[in-house]
Amino acid sequence: MTNSFSPLVQDKTKAQNESIRTIVGKLDDKEVYIPDYQRDSEQWDSRKQSLFIESLLNNLTIPAFFFCEGEDLTDEVVDGQQPLSTIWKFYKNDLTMSANSKVSYIAPQSILYSGKKFKDLDKKLQKIFLNYPLTIIYLPKDLKLETKLEIFRRINEGGTPLSGQDIRLAYYSESKSVTFIRLVGIHKNPTTINDEDSEDNEDRQKPFQRMVEIAKKQGLYNPWDDFNNAREKWYEWWEKQKISKGQVPSLMFLWYLVCLDRKKLYDLLKDPSHLKIRFGGSTENALDIYCAQLKYQDKNQNETLFVSSFDDIQNSYFEKFAKWMEMILSRKSLGITVNKYKQLALFIAGAFELGISPEELSDEQWNKTGDFIRSSRKFGKELLGGDNYPEPKGLWSGKSGQFRQCEVTVEIVRNIFQK
Repeated sequence: MTNSFSPLVQDKTKAQNESIRTIVGKLDDKEVYIPDYQRDSEQWDSRKQSLFIESLLNNLTIPAFFFCEGEDLTDEVVDGQQPLSTIWKFYKNDLTMSANSKVSYIAPQSILYSGKKFKDLDKKLQKIFLNYPLTIIYLPKDLKLETKLEIFRRINEGGTPLSGQDIRLAYYSESKSVTFIRLVGIHKNPTTINDEDSEDNEDRQKPFQRMVEIAKKQGLYNPWDDFNNAREKWYEWWEKQKISKGQVPSLMFLWYLVCLDRKKLYDLLKDPSHLKIRFGGSTENALDIYCAQLKYQDKNQNETLFVSSFDDIQNSYFEKFAKWMEMILSRKSLGITVNKYKQLALFIAGAFELGISPEELSDEQWNKTGDFIRSSRKFGKELLGGDNYPEPKGLWSGKSGQFRQCEVTVEIVRNIFQK
């Protein structure tokens, strides 16, 4: 049996040390690529950046970096975007070491670098910084997409893990459709500085501000700006909620789209030859493939659409989503918390699909809506009888799969509104 075993990745992973001097040279020559996307939960403040640079200046050990070899001799940074960005900013004199007394530098050496840029350091310290050996682990090139995404997840299982949504937004960030999904996830004023931000904010772009700046390069802007009332309700709903980390607000909008496109996605998953991606059966895998298709459509606009177009998502689907969110969140008596984000997304998709406007609802229908979203399984059992409301448990297909849950949700919405 073992004689027929073949490793999933044929080429071996290799590790080697490269000096900061070498790596910043590669960054300068565009031989190393840091993806534009950086997850909100891991945006480093001035304190964290300064302590990291201090570790380098004192030859303290830091974690390894993971690069993935590309076909065009350009290496993509898989893990280590924040420390590498910090190194680059310090080298380019765009980062000043914090002089805040609350930053716990190693005394008494800190006087040599506290409050200074790279150019202000003594030549000896500059040399120590540039000669610091970074451990680079190179993943093999020509990896299949599903293998690469799984590697991304496993690398990030330690510490504060990347969510599946973090990863797919990063991987497909070149897609306008995926960037738009990411923008819908904005749940805080991109220009507001608050107490949750650390000192020395001038050294750091706020995550949402940075997100908007990146999106502008693709001709996009914050879609909530066209719906002021809905935006305020949306921001208020997610405010100070731990669940909002890991791109969960954008995941809610993705669930809304997937429910609307569920039948198209179902057909796409049965055709691995189209994107040359094998479907492994999990819901996470299905979401990855959906985003892969959005990217494919954005790049190949003359080909037949498998799922909804960018224009539909931006100009039609989001408007309905925003209006429903405004109406639902305005009715605080419904008691819908952010923990029910997925069920709410599926409900709105069902209502949109059936052509139902929130202005049409009677008080009784609003009450049923709240009951369903708060306790979907119980409501589904009472309405449909038996144990008919599926609990997917990570699977896309089957009687209890995610596809089936979307179908049943639409059927329940149809019953509530007697459509």
